[in-house]
Amino acid sequence: MQIFQHWKKFLCTQDRLIFLCGGGNNGGDALVVARYAFNEGFSNILLVYTGSRLSPACSIQREIAKAYNLQSIDYSCLDTQYIQHAFSKADWVVDGLVGTGLKGALNTELQQLVKLSNASGVKTLAIDIPSGLGDDIACDQEHIQAELTITMGHEKLAMYHPRTRESCKEIICVNPSFPPFLMQPKQRALLATEEDVSIKKLARDSYKNQRGHVAIFGGSVQYSGAARLSAKACFAARAGLVTHFCDEEVYAVAAAKSPSVMVRVYQDDVALDRYQALLAGPGWGSQREAILARLFASNIPLVLDADGIRAYAAMLCTCERLEHGPLILTPHIGELATLVKSLWPEEAERIGKFDSPLQFLTCIEKLSETLHATLVVKSSLTYIASPNEKTIVIQSRNPSLGVAGSGDVLAGIIAALLCQNPNDLHQVACTGALLHMQAGKRAKETYGYYDSETLVSVVGTTVLEAER
Repeated sequence: MQIFQHWKKFLCTQDRLIFLCGGGNNGGDALVVARYAFNEGFSNILLVYTGSRLSPACSIQREIAKAYNLQSIDYSCLDTQYIQHAFSKADWVVDGLVGTGLKGALNTELQQLVKLSNASGVKTLAIDIPSGLGDDIACDQEHIQAELTITMGHEKLAMYHPRTRESCKEIICVNPSFPPFLMQPKQRALLATEEDVSIKKLARDSYKNQRGHVAIFGGSVQYSGAARLSAKACFAARAGLVTHFCDEEVYAVAAAKSPSVMVRVYQDDVALDRYQALLAGPGWGSQREAILARLFASNIPLVLDADGIRAYAAMLCTCERLEHGPLILTPHIGELATLVKSLWPEEAERIGKFDSPLQFLTCIEKLSETLHATLVVKSSLTYIASPNEKTIVIQSRNPSLGVAGSGDVLAGIIAALLCQNPNDLHQVACTGALLHMQAGKRAKETYGYYDSETLVSVVGTTVLEAER
């Protein structure tokens, strides 16, 4: 069985293995894994049974386990102290309590068992999906915290909510001899990996005016460095020219710190048609709605980040839905909630925190459609949602990227790419997010933890390696 073959790489034959076996097919799968383990010389096995109604497959597997004379106990007959002691002696727990058929929160008995298992700190293998997770189940409900998840057929949406991904840890996908038609997933979203990054090489005779000119609207007395990070990222992602529009109060600092950037004090009559892409928001400060309205009116491709997103949300709260050109928004979860609150206040409190994976995905897709914009939602995962496109999920699992200024770097990368490809926002956003992820990986391997100035220093090499 493929599940055991993948799992045994993590085992020693002396390991004490506890199998949590529910009454459904997931419990039957756990019993099959237990049998394979026993046949491979793992004799220190304990089966913990739950559930009174058994599926036909599970009933057969329990009879086989009985014939093997594997030690088994019924959880409903145990006290807490007994199971805690059993967990304390275990090297691995195998979670086969419930699978993808779960329609609501675990019952009280299973919640108690899951809490005891998680509290024990024992490494856990989840078969197909950690018990308690489900597409329609709120992510804050009790569920197994797995060290390894071996899923069958294809990955499940429930694994890729911002609050559930790390409950699965390492995910291995196997095909347990499913027929081909069952292997065609009804995907609600697509996973993108670093292999999906590809950008066209610059021509040998390409020069600055052909590589695109980005105008950045950002920076304030309190956050003067954010726009500078975005500008450096623009250059590293192949923009030829960058102009930074800022307030008069920060002009001297911005001009002195950015010799490659043309720094201008923003005036209402500035001509925007000379720029191929705009970026608004990094370190911008509050009360920018009037300027943002002018940027929208230009119809120039626009990336909206940070304070730019908050300004847009304030406009939406007043029912001001201005027409705009190609638009990419790059909110983190908090900024996403601010946007959602401006349109659907009842959904804002739970988005990314207490919603289900399906509710989360549906909400960001609805937001994208409503705003006629591409969303790049930043968390431990990145979600790319565009109207009439399949949502893309990117997982870096790299906490070193969670550092101040990292989002400014991402916004700058996307703005530069938008200069060169203004007609495919979905692809631009996906490529930008993947390049950002790759740069974070490179910086981590080279420096360990780092600041965003270090991150932007490796963007250029990352972009060069992505050229095809």
